[in-house]
Amino acid sequence: MARLLNAATAACIAVLLAACSGDSDSPSDPGNGNGNGNGNPAAVNSVSITPAIASVVIGRTTQLTATTKDAAGVVLTGRSITWATSAATIATVDANGLVTGVSAGTATMSATSEGKTGSTTVTVSAAVNPVAAIAIAPALDTLEAYDVQQMMAVLRDAAGNVLTGREIQWTVSSAAIATIDAQGKLTGVDRGTVTVTASSEGKTASVTRVVVIKYRSITAGTMHACDIASGGIVWCWGLNGNEGRIGSSQLGAEVKSAVPVKLPGDLRFSQISTYGRHTCGITAAGKAYCWGYNGWGGLGDGSSAGMSYTPVAVMGGIVFRSVSAGADHSCGVSTDNRAFCWGNNDWRQLGKGTVYTSTPTLVSETIAFAKITAGTGFTCGITTGGDTYCWGANQIGQIGDGGKISYGNVFVAAPQKVVGNNTFQSVSLGNQYACAIAVGGQGYCWGSNNTKLGSGNQSGDTSTPAPMIGGHSFQQISAGYGHACGVTSAQAVYCWGSNSSGQLGSAILNGTGTPSRAGNLLALEVAASGIGTGSGSHSCAISQDRLTVWCWGRNDAGQLGNGATSVGPAPNPSPAIVVGQKPL
Repeated sequence: MARLLNAATAACIAVLLAACSGDSDSPSDPGNGNGNGNGNPAAVNSVSITPAIASVVIGRTTQLTATTKDAAGVVLTGRSITWATSAATIATVDANGLVTGVSAGTATMSATSEGKTGSTTVTVSAAVNPVAAIAIAPALDTLEAYDVQQMMAVLRDAAGNVLTGREIQWTVSSAAIATIDAQGKLTGVDRGTVTVTASSEGKTASVTRVVVIKYRSITAGTMHACDIASGGIVWCWGLNGNEGRIGSSQLGAEVKSAVPVKLPGDLRFSQISTYGRHTCGITAAGKAYCWGYNGWGGLGDGSSAGMSYTPVAVMGGIVFRSVSAGADHSCGVSTDNRAFCWGNNDWRQLGKGTVYTSTPTLVSETIAFAKITAGTGFTCGITTGGDTYCWGANQIGQIGDGGKISYGNVFVAAPQKVVGNNTFQSVSLGNQYACAIAVGGQGYCWGSNNTKLGSGNQSGDTSTPAPMIGGHSFQQISAGYGHACGVTSAQAVYCWGSNSSGQLGSAILNGTGTPSRAGNLLALEVAASGIGTGSGSHSCAISQDRLTVWCWGRNDAGQLGNGATSVGPAPNPSPAIVVGQKPL
């Protein structure tokens, strides 16, 4: 009897253990289909391939996909699959199920996983008029970084007939230089040489593209300079100081960089301007940003902060056409022809009011401006009708109103029309003087002379625009602290004024009031350094093809960007190439 009881007891215990362990006749896992109820992976019960019937042309490819399922029809993931073909001379298949047509015929493709196999039939056919040759267009061999060029591949058969509707694969030799998408859209990334290849039905063709970086705008400030490179990216070099002039987060009176530093952030600019210790610029959408010194609110962001090394948005939501940074104030013209200024207003350079403002203030309710430019304590603008108005400091006739020069504490709060009946296409302001270009290219200057007006070596100041000598036809003039430079219609750079540090680009001692050729440069743009405090005795220029940037003059803070510095005001009259800013 004891033996019978023990056997019955053992059977009962076995039943209880089975119930506790959750054993079941079902192999399925209600969780993810990859395991059964006891925690073991579910076995593959079937393999299916899509598409069920596939076709491919000789030399082309088609993708097959294998799906594994358990006995309950639940899809299993992460299972190893082995692909095979019944006839490699007709079609091959790689480890990922990519089939390539080899010759006309039919082949069976199989996928095996854990002993289970699925198959599909692939028909390979010869293309009608197979591709015999590929030509890539366009024929242009250069591409600017961040620009996009649509590449085209023309396919022809053996008889020279153009083929359409064929698959084309695009590749590039280096994605660090340029990228290309499946549709042949080529995008420049960085300067260098890249090979672009188009392939179709076993035929290939390649072309070489040289990706270049171009420089759109150059502007010089107090012991620093900035320019806009391809893609709207701003680079600055020289003294960063305590104000963050070049956009570096490292601050200090002696902090500088003799090589270009990328402005922090992802903003892309279409125009920039610097003169003293701060810089302003606008994006393609017309949004204005400024960075650097903000002691008088010249950054326009409404804050009381003394500086910002990162660009801050100018308040007011104004859509600007252009901006101009002066010594310690800034101005801009909106797309609806309104002029705004902000910053220091000691000399009424904002055009109204008696105190400074850190947000844009409308200059005039009645005058429609097309352009505006800020200097040291005064401002000028050109109206949509071609008249020129100036306002602000006027002790040496710098607003060009034809009045008596008093050399006293004189300023004019409201815009005054510049005398002389000239129609100017541009005007640039320096320290107590201005220079402008008439519609025909003749240069005129007024205000404090001392050789800065380009009218010879006489020292007389004038409140009336005086024609420059030399017979040059200018397309741009940039006025700095004690010198100015201009670009003629022949792309030649001429400078005049003080030359204490070689900022004229020549070895002329004591400077000259006659425009002098600067280093035999050919350029589209030139910028003479302006000043807020300290010295600003350097100039920069962009080459005619916009591929190279040069600077010359004083270099004790690395403001020439050539990777070196020189002692104090040592002259450097020979233009030096800014590091990295030249073609490979």
